[in-house]
Amino acid sequence: MNTLVNNPYYTEMLHKGRLIPFFTKDIRLICFISFYLGNENEESKFIRDNMWDVLEDNPDGDTCFIDQLWTDKVYENKRLSYGIWRRFKFYIQYNFPSVKLIRWNRYNRKTNKVKTYKKEMGK
Repeated sequence: MNTLVNNPYYTEMLHKGRLIPFFTKDIRLICFISFYLGNENEESKFIRDNMWDVLEDNPDGDTCFIDQLWTDKVYENKRLSYGIWRRFKFYIQYNFPSVKLIRWNRYNRKTNKVKTYKKEMGK
């Protein structure tokens, strides 16, 4: 995962405040999440040909679009995932109070389809 993190995309997203790394107490990087902010009807704006392009977003948007979520796949992370999700939601609520919805797409290799997930803030 270290060589992946050295990509300029992550440096720019971190600088923009659109990348959140999560660590364990012993300072092991568990995962990181990058995201964009926009309005719910702007989904197509954040779908791009090159996954390494950094787009401009709308900090006052009503929707958080998760762009990338990477984990090191350590078994212990399954136990930590709920806490990470709560911390991520808190970060979004605290820093972007206009966001009412978190949305992400997940590709299923078995079915070769993309499923869209939506989670309303406060739930």
